[in-house]
Amino acid sequence: MKKSLSVTLSIATSVAFFITSCASAPKDQPQPQIEQTEEIERPKTPQVPRKLNVVNSSISAQKEETEESIYAKKIEGIRLSVVSSPKETTKGKAFSSPFVFKAEKTDGTPAAGLELSISFPETKINGQPTYSLANLTTNSSGTVIFVPATPAFSFNSKISVYPSGDVTNAEIAKLAEKVSVSAPYKVKTNLYASGGTVAIVDFNASGKPILSNSVSSSNLLMALMRSGFVRIGNADFSNAILTDDIPTVYKTASNLVGSNSAYLIFGKVKYLTPIEKNADQKYTLTLEGNLTCLDMKTGSILCELHSTATVTEDKDWNCLNSARKLLAENLAHEIIYGL
Repeated sequence: MKKSLSVTLSIATSVAFFITSCASAPKDQPQPQIEQTEEIERPKTPQVPRKLNVVNSSISAQKEETEESIYAKKIEGIRLSVVSSPKETTKGKAFSSPFVFKAEKTDGTPAAGLELSISFPETKINGQPTYSLANLTTNSSGTVIFVPATPAFSFNSKISVYPSGDVTNAEIAKLAEKVSVSAPYKVKTNLYASGGTVAIVDFNASGKPILSNSVSSSNLLMALMRSGFVRIGNADFSNAILTDDIPTVYKTASNLVGSNSAYLIFGKVKYLTPIEKNADQKYTLTLEGNLTCLDMKTGSILCELHSTATVTEDKDWNCLNSARKLLAENLAHEIIYGL
């Protein structure tokens, strides 16, 4: 037992000596060197972009579609037609029958459930028509029936129909125009018997006004009377007309005719082209007329008219009278649907 204890102590002493020796070793004792290997940079293999497969191809197709292309698909193969339209009416009276339009496909079958836009004149601002829109959907027969309200103004215009779309977009407007159809929208004046005054200033070939005895004024008066107007006459206030100032004209006319006239028709007739000899050894002349019609109660503009007349005669001295008569007829027709 004593021998075993002695061996144990001897071993412990040796271990302690070894630990002490290691702890007291000089600090500058060479340390084991760890061999470092320099990493060589190898050229990298170029990365090829991976091609992505589009799972849903309709996504890209949707991105490419525009308002124009969508509208083009909508109207593809659509044909519109006028089934029937009413005769002209008079201001203050309803049309005798509706406007009927039809939409068909290429194969002639009805285009049912198609929304159509109907553009029609409804009011006037400073004598010029303003248009309204009505949207209707075709029935099972592909037709729409449009009944406008009783017209409160006279018109010499048209009613148009086209597949509904944003026609403020120029491209869509062009597409709509290609398939649109129209019908006359005519409303005569109701002032045939109300009484009125006509005053026109003629100009000579040199562009100077003729201040008395207007032939154009007399010709227009006769043309209106042949069309059924009564209680109308000529008046002369050329100087007021030459001011190109409507309030001045209205005031002068009011002082002259008072309440005897419901309306005033005034304006100018000028040479648009001089009398010219053509290749057939005949003579041609073109006149133009610009007229304004006023409501004599309020001074408001009922309509503004422009028309031209071209005649060809064997003798040059016949041109002026012929052109004035033709122009008067043209202007009278415009007045019927504008006054």
